[in-house]
Amino acid sequence: MKSKLNMREVAQKANVSLATVSRAMHSPDKVSASTVERVRKATEELGYVYNATAGDILRGRSTVLGVLVPTASNALFGETLHGIQTMTVGGGYSVLQAATHYDADGEEALIESLLQRRVHALILTGVTYGLEERVEQLAREARVRIVVVWELPKPDMTASYVGFDNMEAARRMTEYLIELGHRRIGLIVGPFSKIARARHRLEGYRIALERAGIPFDADIVKERSPGLLEGREAMDRLMRTEDRPTAVFAASDLLAIGALKAARSMGLSVPGDVSVAGFDDMEVASYQEPPLTTIRVDAYKIGQIAAQTAMEPLGSPTRNYCLDADLVIRGSTGPIKPGGGR
Repeated sequence: MKSKLNMREVAQKANVSLATVSRAMHSPDKVSASTVERVRKATEELGYVYNATAGDILRGRSTVLGVLVPTASNALFGETLHGIQTMTVGGGYSVLQAATHYDADGEEALIESLLQRRVHALILTGVTYGLEERVEQLAREARVRIVVVWELPKPDMTASYVGFDNMEAARRMTEYLIELGHRRIGLIVGPFSKIARARHRLEGYRIALERAGIPFDADIVKERSPGLLEGREAMDRLMRTEDRPTAVFAASDLLAIGALKAARSMGLSVPGDVSVAGFDDMEVASYQEPPLTTIRVDAYKIGQIAAQTAMEPLGSPTRNYCLDADLVIRGSTGPIKPGGGR
């Protein structure tokens, strides 16, 4: 028995040309379904495994996308990855993914590692402060497709993006809480000193306060990495202040769910004693007690569009997509108690 099979033997077994076997494996959308099935059966019967790396070298182009997310433990970024992979499977591409953990040096090293692997495109979850120039350089050189997701980069950036207006969404949520009568509104927000989308959410919050004539108080703004424990700890601190908030906007559902846990542990009623709002509309948000008021973001669609954009040929025009982010009102927010706040 031969120790190594080649694609020519698959072609003979399926009674098709060598070129057809190649297309069926790396671009199945360009071959009839019946032919793809014949090739698939032939590979299974022969035990042949297609060498995608060798195929990329022969064609002179890569069929691999590199994807960087802040953390692999956040289900929301998992939805974006799901959207990406749904599109790449049908398009004959594969995905290499890694988590940056909001670390600029680590992210830069990951980008260089993916470039060394000759990826066709990089899909980046925002642009970490300190890496803007490097990302812009890559976009200008057009050696790889660059697609930024989850935020709207600077207007003069060359890279494509698939995002939404984080500032506008945060402003809208804060204004909603103000409309309920709250004037002492705490904020638990992601690492705004490192990433733009968290900074934009902070800015949206400040703009809403300013428009309502409410002074900004840095003492009731807590910067935390999105996580349940971080949200619980930040909420505990906020609610132990002398002039505690009557509402808390946690600019991540994970932070908000942690905040809900802290409120319950302190014997506080939500929304009776304090309103709590989130951001993202993760699936679990509607299953909280009470269900979480939040901003709905279509993470899956972001991934789908990003993959479509990333798989376009090098040199293709940049694509800029700004998706809607909707306010979803549920039971965790309500009017301020008579005499509450200040």
